Amino acid sequence: MSGTNDSKVSVITACFNSEQFIEETIQSVLDQSYPDIEYIIVDGRSSDGTMEIVKRYEDSISKIISEPDEGVYDAMNKGIQNSTGDIIYFLNSGDHLHSKDTISNVIEMFSDDSVVTVYGNVRMIGQDGQKKNVRGCRVTLNSLLYRRICHQALFVRKELFDELGLFSLELKLSADHEFIVRAFKKYPHGLIYMDKTLAEYRDDGMSCRQMTRTKIEDLGIIAKNYDRIHHLFGAIICGIVILKYKIKAFIS
Repeated sequence: MSGTNDSKVSVITACFNSEQFIEETIQSVLDQSYPDIEYIIVDGRSSDGTMEIVKRYEDSISKIISEPDEGVYDAMNKGIQNSTGDIIYFLNSGDHLHSKDTISNVIEMFSDDSVVTVYGNVRMIGQDGQKKNVRGCRVTLNSLLYRRICHQALFVRKELFDELGLFSLELKLSADHEFIVRAFKKYPHGLIYMDKTLAEYRDDGMSCRQMTRTKIEDLGIIAKNYDRIHHLFGAIICGIVILKYKIKAFIS
C-alpha cells in the first residue's frame, strides 16, 4: 500500500440530534494544522438544531449528508463511500481531536508503505464534564480478545476498506472492533501504535443491556476469527465483564 506525508485525510463525523456537542467537534477539525483535510459530516436526519449548526460551517465542510440511516456504522460507511482521501479518520459528534497538530503528527507515520493503520490513545470525558485517565496501549490479535482500539484513536488507509470491506451492519455495537480484528489477521505487522493522546471522547453511559449486547457481538467475532481455545478464553472474559456490569447495576 502506498503512502506519503502529503496524503489527503478524510475526517468523517457521524451525528444524530447532537446540537449540544456538534460545534465543538467541527471546530476541533477546522483548527487542525494539517493542510489537506476533506471533512465529511453524515447526519441521520436530526430533528433538533444539529443541522442548523452544521450549516453555519458549510463553506468549510467538504460534504454534508443528511438522511435516515441504520445506525452509526451505516453513517460511517456512507462517509467512507463518499470520501476521496488516502487516510480515513472517524471523529463522531461529541468527540474532539486532542491538539491542533494531531493529524499532522499521525500522518508522518504513514510514510512507511507497510503501515495500514495508526492507532494511539484517547481520553474519556465523564458525564460530569471532567476529563478522566488516558486509555490506550499496544495491542495484538490475541489481546483484542479483551482489549479494544477506540475508533477515535484509529487512522486507516482507505485502501484497507477497499480490500477488507466496510463495517458490518449486522453488528450494532462492535463493528469497528470486528474490522480491526480482520485488519490484524490480514496485516499483523501493519497496525502501528503511537503512544500519544489523539482524541477525547464523551462517555455516553453505556447501560448494562448495551454492554451485554456488546459482549454477545464480541463472542460472535471471536468465534469467527479465533480457534476454539481462544474462543473459550474470550467467552470467559466476556462473561466476567457482563457479570461485573450486572453487579454494578444491581448495587446502584
